[in-house]
Amino acid sequence: MKNVLVMGVNGTFGGQMTHALLSAEYKVNAFIRDPTKMPEEFNQIKTIQGDVQSIQSIRTACENIDIIVYGVNPANYDWREKVVPYLDNVVSVAEEKKLTLIFPGNVYTLNPADGPEFNEDSPHKPLTEKGRMRQAMENRLQLAAERGAKIIILRMGDFIAPAAKSAWLPQLLKSTKQGYTLSSPGPTSLTHSWAYVPDAARVACQLLEKSEQLPDFNVFHFRGYQASINDIAEEIQNTSGKTVRIKKFPWWFIKLAAPFFTLFRGLLEMSYLWKTEVNLSDKKLRQLLGNNYQVTDLRTALIDSQLIVPLNK
Repeated sequence: MKNVLVMGVNGTFGGQMTHALLSAEYKVNAFIRDPTKMPEEFNQIKTIQGDVQSIQSIRTACENIDIIVYGVNPANYDWREKVVPYLDNVVSVAEEKKLTLIFPGNVYTLNPADGPEFNEDSPHKPLTEKGRMRQAMENRLQLAAERGAKIIILRMGDFIAPAAKSAWLPQLLKSTKQGYTLSSPGPTSLTHSWAYVPDAARVACQLLEKSEQLPDFNVFHFRGYQASINDIAEEIQNTSGKTVRIKKFPWWFIKLAAPFFTLFRGLLEMSYLWKTEVNLSDKKLRQLLGNNYQVTDLRTALIDSQLIVPLNK
């Protein structure tokens, strides 16, 4: 049985990876700065107190560890001077100890002008500071693979998941007495990339099972759903039997508040992703996993994420 250290167990990716790893019967440990904030649902797993800013605490936590799940993500888009140094500390230990590390990629490194379809060999031309930071992280991961670690990057779109309160969809979708309102940050018919994170976590576990036959550096695209705001509204209406009113997302307010809030500056910086398509091709993943690669239908994902209530309830 392989030992896994999950970093970011309180986050969406880290939490869903913990569920998937436990289901796959891995021995799971949680690396957490404040053990009192450990989710109650994971009380059965070992907690290792530490700080990602301390390479020594990471090194100690990785004793007898085979795999690291990297789910660290500074809150409120406060990335500058954090995301790259945090990752560097972790991958330095992964290099030393020859560990496998799985990392959740996103689409920020891609230039929509090169799309709309992107595979793992598509060029990386980030348009924003956050995109360049994500590219720096992936460059560091590639270097780690050259130095002894095994790296698996699973690239995804915007998250759909239970308790993913900071994700886009819970912010856009609101329940009202009359039905639902769904805010649209861009053209309502524009296809957008979404990932149901429990599916992605199961896929990540399947990749870990095949890690010995993989090269030292790997990138896989998880396609998820290519769905517009109109598509989501139709799914919600058909499932809930309630009216869905689509309205414009208040970018005007985000622009006014951006000088005062890091989160709003980050949202504004990435707003281009709501103006053009970035679709991930998962051909490589399907070829590797075959029939084991399965994706939950959008209706079920919305219900299980407690975003909507089906008509028969």
